[in-house]
Amino acid sequence: MKKTSKINENVIAVAAVIVLSAVFLSLVWNNNVWMDEAFTASLVHTDMAGVIKRSMADTLPPLYNILLKIATDLFGYSTPVMKITSVIPMILSIVLGATTVRKRFGLRTALLFMVFITGMPLMMYYGVEIRMYSLGFFFATASGIYAYEVISDPCRKTWTAFTLFSVMAGYSHHFAFVTVAFSYLFLLLYFIIRKRDGIAGWLKCLLATFVLYLPCLIVTLRQFSRVSGYFSMPDIDTAMFVQYCLYPYTVGMKAATLLCAFIMLAALAVFAYRMISEKKRDITGMYAFWCFLTYYFVLLFGTIVCHIMSANIFVDRYLFFSTGLLWLFAAIMLADGKAFIPAMVAAAVVGVCVYTVEFKVEYGNSADEEIAFLREHVNEGDVYYSIGGHEEMQNCIPFYTYLDKETAELEFVHPLEKAIKVSKQRGTTLWITVLDGYDPTDDERRVLDEAGLSMEKTADFDFDRYKCEMYMVR
Repeated sequence: MKKTSKINENVIAVAAVIVLSAVFLSLVWNNNVWMDEAFTASLVHTDMAGVIKRSMADTLPPLYNILLKIATDLFGYSTPVMKITSVIPMILSIVLGATTVRKRFGLRTALLFMVFITGMPLMMYYGVEIRMYSLGFFFATASGIYAYEVISDPCRKTWTAFTLFSVMAGYSHHFAFVTVAFSYLFLLLYFIIRKRDGIAGWLKCLLATFVLYLPCLIVTLRQFSRVSGYFSMPDIDTAMFVQYCLYPYTVGMKAATLLCAFIMLAALAVFAYRMISEKKRDITGMYAFWCFLTYYFVLLFGTIVCHIMSANIFVDRYLFFSTGLLWLFAAIMLADGKAFIPAMVAAAVVGVCVYTVEFKVEYGNSADEEIAFLREHVNEGDVYYSIGGHEEMQNCIPFYTYLDKETAELEFVHPLEKAIKVSKQRGTTLWITVLDGYDPTDDERRVLDEAGLSMEKTADFDFDRYKCEMYMVR
């Protein structure tokens, strides 16, 4: 009977992995990208040495860029390939739920966790984005999960896994490493309060982590020393701090947002009931609550750092790395008793709403017409300049010329005077986009007039979140 039950559990877990993975994979078959995605995708449009060199000029660890380069070399330089590269860490996170979480906390907790990290806000958005967020999410979540494994089974295998996951989080993103730091702090407090003979092992782990992370730390310090004025994040005032507190529960639909928040409030209510009524202060409950607090610890850390530093290096998306542990707390709390089925139903409803919103983001405005226009009209050596949204357009428009081998690559040149000069020297066409809501400035009009040139509208572009007009300069 037990063997049959185990087989049924395995079938359910595998089926859940397949279905939830398919949800992520269904969102990748498009060419829509926004500025940051186009920047990363363009960064790997070179050889491996060039990827490493360009990554050094950025301010983030290079691991994701290297993996993305390998993926595009193996399977082709296309948007779906790059988005699948981002989806894989989310699938691995789901698998982690079906294996490690299920083994330690049971099938119900595992199922809730897997559904939460698929259908809750932010998961699908950052899970398919061509950026390092999903990679950092996986490693930070795995580190937090294995922190509990270290407590439950403090053998060399679990210590090694915890250390490696933690280090790889650091190689993925700085704030994924900040998330990991609070897992280390939890373990330290546990060993001090409950099991002091484990402190020696914790110190060895910390030393190993430092040694393994040191190369990335050196790279990071060099990056920040070379790049100045990179960040332009908004300052965190009281209103924004509250907004960040609610960030993991914001769907884009009011009813779904309220339902999502209610799920977390229900989990907190269960935890409070266990603490007060049942007086259960077991390590599982304490660990789960720490997982919840980790999100807000990271938020406090980022806020404090922003007020200390002259430049704001923190923004809401950097909180994503800690959301896996946030929802692990909810899964642990709501898995037992009568709360399980209502929690699953509520999570499914929220998930459908989140999927609806994300499907519109990915497929609402196709970039296929823009790609076809560029293929037909852009010639080798053509130059490109943008009016309004320099960073957005300078990344997105040239990127779309990289996707098709039949399309000549379009080079972005700034400022306008230089773009005109380069196009004249080459005898090629100068293209200009005007982002929706912008007009050429008086200086830009003057530069064109002095050069005896005018802008002739050739197309309207509408892709992802951007609308602009395309002009040929004659």
